[in-house]
Amino acid sequence: MIRSGFNARLTLILVCLPPLPVFAADEPGSYELTPFASYRFGGTFENEDTGEDLDLDDSSSLGLIFNFPASSQTEWEIYYSRQETDADEAGFVGTGDRFDVDMQFLQVGGTYLFDRTDTSVPFFVATAGVTTIDPDIPGGESDSFLSFSVGGGWKYFPDSRVGVRLEGRILGTFISSNTDVFCQSGVGAECTFEVSGDVLYQWDMQAGIIFRF
Repeated sequence: MIRSGFNARLTLILVCLPPLPVFAADEPGSYELTPFASYRFGGTFENEDTGEDLDLDDSSSLGLIFNFPASSQTEWEIYYSRQETDADEAGFVGTGDRFDVDMQFLQVGGTYLFDRTDTSVPFFVATAGVTTIDPDIPGGESDSFLSFSVGGGWKYFPDSRVGVRLEGRILGTFISSNTDVFCQSGVGAECTFEVSGDVLYQWDMQAGIIFRF
């Protein structure tokens, strides 16, 4: 009798509970992992002392994006990308006019999903985090700066579990005036560039393969 009463109350409680979001194991779309490749434009530092520019070459970059649901129209996003490029500037100890620069972005933010069809989802994205700039020069030291990105694009899903992500994104790295970058340590140590300006801007055009699970 007690067991019967308990079962009845449990059934009543379950019926009265508000519907909860449930992601079935065989229902794709809850999480998205997107390896991508992009072509990145721009990136110019101006020397505070001389007025000369240090230009980053346009080049490709690779990265990974992880999205997971926040609401029916929003997602959280973790964004990582790495660009291996060259910089043009004379005056560094042990270098010529060019040297390699490795830039890495690690940011967190979210996407807003606009009205969608069965196969297409337009979106807006905004993230913020850290950019690490690592010059390949003798005794070179890496520097990390706050950064952000905004962009938008489309996700296409010809298959329920695999899709394509096409996107344009603006990347901004906060490098305050009077900040020394591309510093060297050891013998002949120097920081050739004292930056003039506030934000280093770059532009990305990227494409990736979405894996949904």
